[in-house]
Order: sequence, then C-alpha cells, then structure tokens
Amino acid sequence: MNSVFEQVSQETDIQDERVEIAIVVTPEVQRIIRSTGALAVAQAYDVDCAAVAQALADERRGWASAIDKLDAVEKDLMEPVKVALTNMKGKLSKWFGPRRQDLTLARALAGQKLLAWENAEKERVARENAAREAEARRIRQEAERRAAEERAKAEEAARIEREKAAAAEEARRKAQEDAERARREGDAKAAAEADRRAKAAAAESAKAQEKEQAALENGAAKAQEAQMQAAAVVSAAPVATVAKIAGSSLKDNWLAELKSGTSIDQAKVLIVEANHAGRHELLGMIEIDTAPRGALNKLAAALKSAFNVPGFVSVNRQTIAGSRK
Repeated sequence: MNSVFEQVSQETDIQDERVEIAIVVTPEVQRIIRSTGALAVAQAYDVDCAAVAQALADERRGWASAIDKLDAVEKDLMEPVKVALTNMKGKLSKWFGPRRQDLTLARALAGQKLLAWENAEKERVARENAAREAEARRIRQEAERRAAEERAKAEEAARIEREKAAAAEEARRKAQEDAERARREGDAKAAAEADRRAKAAAAESAKAQEKEQAALENGAAKAQEAQMQAAAVVSAAPVATVAKIAGSSLKDNWLAELKSGTSIDQAKVLIVEANHAGRHELLGMIEIDTAPRGALNKLAAALKSAFNVPGFVSVNRQTIAGSRK
C-alpha cells in the first residue's frame, strides 16, 4: 500500500512553474484609447437641415470607424493574454485535474455503493418487519384460539353447574310441596323431613350457582391472560430499522422526465392542450425566446409582414445603418 501512495505522490508532484501575462501599451495604443470627447460633439449637434444632418452622418461614420479600430487594437492586445490564459488553463488542469477526477470518481462510486446499501437495508427492514408482523399475527391468533378454548371450557363447566342448580331447585320445590302437603295432612314428622330436604336442595342449588359464576370468571381470566401474554410477546419483539450512517443520508430528488415514447415537442403540444382545458398554471412550462437574436425575432425578420405567431405581431423598428468609409 505504501508503494502505491509513493507512486501517486510522484505522479502528482508539481514543479515550480510561472505563467506571466504582459501587455505592451505603445504610444500609438495610448493615442487610440485616449478619450476624444465624441459624446460631447454628438450632444452639441442640433439637426435642423440637410447640411447639418450630413455633417452628423460624417461624424457618425468616423466614430464607427474609430470603434472598429479600437476593437482591432484590443483584439491584438488580448491575443497574447488569450494564449497565456490557455496555457495557464492547461497547466492548472494538469495540476488539479487528476486529483479532482480521482476525488470526483471516488465520491460518485461511494455514493452509488451507499445508495445500494441503503436500498438493501430498506429491503432487509421490510422483510424483517413483514416476518415480525406475520409472527405477531400467528401469536395473536394462537392467543385467540386459547382464549376461545378457555371460554368454551368455562362455559361447559358453567352449564354443568347450571344443570345441577336447576335440578337442586326442582328438588327444593318438590320438597316444599311435600312439606306443605304433610302439614295439611297433620304429619309433622314427614313435614319436617321434607323441610330438611328442601333446605338441603336450596343449599345445593346455591353452591352450584356459585360454581357456575366461578367457572365463568375463571374462564374469562384465563382468556384475558392468554391475550395479555400474546400482546407482551408481540410488543417485546424488536422492530427492524435502517442503520444510521453519520454524514450520509437519503434525500428526495424528484425530477421531471419525459414519458416513454414522448418527445419534447409532443409534450409542448400536450401542455398547450391542457392549458386550453383550464390548466393555466402550465403556461410557465413553455419558454418563448424573445431575445434580439432569438428564434421569435429571427422568424419575424425572415417572414416580415407574413409573420404569424399567435399573440405576436411583426413590427419594423428601423435603425440607422451608416457606412464606415
């Protein structure tokens, strides 16, 4: 690994180099660039006859020629500057380019790998949480089954006790009838025996009713316990989450892309149709080039009075085009 670092260091080692830019301003150049007061002369003209207009046109032609001369001299002076700048750009590119390219490619590759890892983590979390939910459903269903079993057993036990209570109540009723009949017949001993049996049956009925209520309460408690245990198990199960990486996170990056099989011109037509249907906010999506040398003005110059673009009219705004000779 050290040898690799040494090789990279040798390849990117920069020797001391200097790039200088020099502009030679000769007396002739100084004379050309010196202010001539042309604006003051133009302001002083009051064009009120053909002779004055001709004189101003001559002045204007001279100023146009002077402008051309200035442009030519400036171009000559800038030529070595452009060459030097080109050389400097080449050297800077040689110095900074490899390092910038290395860092840029490394950053891009790292971003791709981190994005792939983030997506894989999301898929893992989705799988694990789906499995967790499935297990939670199974546990809840098992708890419901157990609770139903407990309630069913309790109901069966309560039914048996209800039948016992009903039988005891029936025995008590008959015993009371026997006691009443024996008392009417004057058989005190038989009446007392019937009363004893009636009391015993009443006690048996009360005991059976208590057991019935206890069975129902016990079954409800066991059913609730089964559901609470299931809820505790489900809530204790860990929820899978994507691991956080410091300095790296996903952010939304919504972009508008052409639909498959749709060209940019077709999209413009669709936007115009949508605007006609009431979607006026979409007009901002269509840019009209009104620059002096833009497509709209070029079309107006080419077609002149035959120009026909909705919302626009071709107008001839004439300008002075004097000669330089």
